[in-house]
Amino acid sequence: MVDLLIENGTLVIPEVGLTKAAVAIDRGKIVGIGAPGCLPAARRTIDAAGKYVMPGVIDPHVHLGTNPEQFSRLAVSETRAAAIGGVTTVGCYLRDQGSYLKSNRDYMETIKNGIHTNMCFHIQISTEEHLSELAAYAAEIGSTTFKFYMCGNPGIVESADDGFIFAGFQKVAALGKRALASVHAENERIIDRWTREAMAVKKDGNLQDWQDTRPAVAEEEAVIRAARLAQEAGARLYVVHITSEAAIERMRLLKRENQNLYAEVTSAHLGLNTQDPIGMLAKMIPPIREKKDSDALWRGVREGVVDSFGTDNVTRTVADKKLDQGMWGSRTGYAVLGTHLPVLIDEGYHKRGVPLIDIVRRATMSPAKIFGLYPQKGTIQVGSDADIVILDLEKEQRVDPAKIGSSSDFSIFQGKVLKGWPVMTIVNGRVAAEDGHLADQKGNGSYLFRHL
Repeated sequence: MVDLLIENGTLVIPEVGLTKAAVAIDRGKIVGIGAPGCLPAARRTIDAAGKYVMPGVIDPHVHLGTNPEQFSRLAVSETRAAAIGGVTTVGCYLRDQGSYLKSNRDYMETIKNGIHTNMCFHIQISTEEHLSELAAYAAEIGSTTFKFYMCGNPGIVESADDGFIFAGFQKVAALGKRALASVHAENERIIDRWTREAMAVKKDGNLQDWQDTRPAVAEEEAVIRAARLAQEAGARLYVVHITSEAAIERMRLLKRENQNLYAEVTSAHLGLNTQDPIGMLAKMIPPIREKKDSDALWRGVREGVVDSFGTDNVTRTVADKKLDQGMWGSRTGYAVLGTHLPVLIDEGYHKRGVPLIDIVRRATMSPAKIFGLYPQKGTIQVGSDADIVILDLEKEQRVDPAKIGSSSDFSIFQGKVLKGWPVMTIVNGRVAAEDGHLADQKGNGSYLFRHL
């Protein structure tokens, strides 16, 4: 007898497509796929009639605080929101000033105490100490992804110069083909100048004004520069949160000659534009852009330029945003793990006709392959981990921040009716969330140590 049997649903298997079959789960693994009568009896049988059974979503781009204390709180609340929303694995970017070899024990203790999704780490490289320890982070922490900021956020994260970034790319390349550099690609000097000029004439502004201080050419130019440095160093490069038509079209050209270049877009930039009434609650770096840009990002999804979806989750409350300080003084960031999958389904599948299999591949299998988690994660195969989401494509629900599970008290999609929600999330073989509520209070998430 197995632990779980999921019957009567349509499986969405990234390598195969859509097929009618049952799935047997035991001891955290998928142990059988086939007709119900061919599979063993189960302690619990789940009827997924009329639903789609897909791999758990992998969100490779999440921020959970800038120190172990913040992480200990947010890792619980935000993975709770993630599990309710259909995300079963998150890639968390660590951002320490000192050695990660010293702080890692505190991060791992939080995971050991119980989180609601699986987690792997990506490490920001911002100091010479980090650079010198980069290989040790892979060997001892199990992080094979290293992030560099071409343009920072004053008071939060500093920019790295091209010499430092190139040296970092070389160190990443030396670790082998499973190591990966990631980059926040914006031209700092252009943005600094545009910002100074705007501040001289504007006391305040809206999402359109905020976008104008970070023009698309600043993103496009940085993408070109980062790709060239990575190519020269021989490193695989993952460009996070591409936002503009100019940058995604540039990625289209660059990827024709570089098979080791990957593009990420976020559900926020796919689901919002500068005219959205949510206003400055959606202030972010890089900024929410115009409709033509979100249209271009979706075109990139449909045509295979986009490799994966992330959230760039930065959990804030309304008070944290400091909106009373206007465009210049308010803070960036928003919690979006709980709405990630519904936004992709609503905007992509229902409104734009993007095939479900294309969305699922970029939400599951593709990031699993890029980040060295496949086939343990990102698919439905015998022997793979039982991270599964049962999706109701027809379920309509109004976004209510109180029901998402995050510690944030707002959502940038609040009040919107989204069509396509998960009704069950299974993490490592146990039901983690069901019908919008947490089912496993302790949390069944694991740390994913990635090997070179």
